[in-house]
Amino acid sequence: MSLQNVSSTMQQLLHKLGWQRLAKREKLMVSGLAVVLCLLIFFQFIFSPLLDSRQRLQKSLVTRQNELLLMQNLQQELQQLHKKSGDLQERIGKRAKTFTLFSFIEKEAADAKIKNKIKYMKPSKVEGEAVLHESRVDMKLQDISLASLVEFLKGVEAPEKAVFISRISIQEYGKNKGSLSAVIQVITFTVGDV
Repeated sequence: MSLQNVSSTMQQLLHKLGWQRLAKREKLMVSGLAVVLCLLIFFQFIFSPLLDSRQRLQKSLVTRQNELLLMQNLQQELQQLHKKSGDLQERIGKRAKTFTLFSFIEKEAADAKIKNKIKYMKPSKVEGEAVLHESRVDMKLQDISLASLVEFLKGVEAPEKAVFISRISIQEYGKNKGSLSAVIQVITFTVGDV
């Protein structure tokens, strides 16, 4: 279709719509309305979707950047955990081959002269698929002085042997002033098979 054919088709269409019969002012109003209508169509179907698409891309970019930052932080944490795990394995390797948490706690209680204050000791082992396995002893001490408890805790908390106190609960015991009752959870780790 040539430009001349398009022009003649437009003139015929305008003639059928009665364009020639309109006054100059009416023609301006109709032309203005047509321009506004074209602008609205352009905005609604072309500009607005492009703007929405750009905003979605920007949000997606921010989300991806946050995810990347999170992944980098997690990678650093993982490296630190691997380093700590290596340090822990090194400490475990330095312990005597016959080391058990239960006997270690009994020895420390004897050294602190509180072995007779032990109400109970319950060993347990947490199995897992990791290289390190957690061993735990839950124990209760009764009718003990604060000084004796502190001395015992100093001996039991042995990072160089990878022995840690994970929980402790202390309460007054009986009516004797200065007498305490303590529930303690002591943990250590052993190297398991990979």
